Amino acid sequence: MTATLTLPAGKMRKLGTRRARIQDDVTADYLAMVVKPGDRTIQIGASDLGAVCLQRGARHEIVAPVAAIESLQAVCERRGISADALRGGLAARTDAGERPIDVAIFGAETGFPAMAANWRHVSSSMRQGGVLVLVGAERGAGARLADALAMDEAWVLQERRCGDAAVFRKAMPVDTARTMKSLSEAGRPRRRARGVSRFPLAGLFDRILRPRPAR
Repeated sequence: MTATLTLPAGKMRKLGTRRARIQDDVTADYLAMVVKPGDRTIQIGASDLGAVCLQRGARHEIVAPVAAIESLQAVCERRGISADALRGGLAARTDAGERPIDVAIFGAETGFPAMAANWRHVSSSMRQGGVLVLVGAERGAGARLADALAMDEAWVLQERRCGDAAVFRKAMPVDTARTMKSLSEAGRPRRRARGVSRFPLAGLFDRILRPRPAR
């Protein structure tokens, strides 16, 4: 069975392989539109979205444990996609003179330590106008990174995909120290001041329900 989606232009596109979540299908369709042959793409964490980049002719890098790299290779083999342009490892490559990153993908299950450890390389190596696809931006480490980027003028939120993936574009050179500080602050739980509730109507309820002093 194939999934059929309506693209912004009004055309219908059949996806030959339906993924476990419709959100991933929509994100994969978006990547198929933005990735061009010869682009340099990178993904942090396990995901089969890298197969879309390889299918589009990109030089793709995956930063993940060996099991995740082998899983992506197996996906490519099942779908008849060449993995000759795929490389991977536990850390991002920093080859001198290499083309800047055009598209970066952060997987939904990427933990905060791995995200922070690779962020410095990804943010500084991405070209101006490059695309960052943050999968799982509503929860966990993805939400923390989305918060940090929202506070950083070097990044512009372009759109949301199915409410699950956030797409940012690099608008100007990144101040690495500032970005790392924002990311670190976003990774720490914020303590609320004593007596301040997280609910907007809590103050009204407090005034109504607070016991009045005896006269």
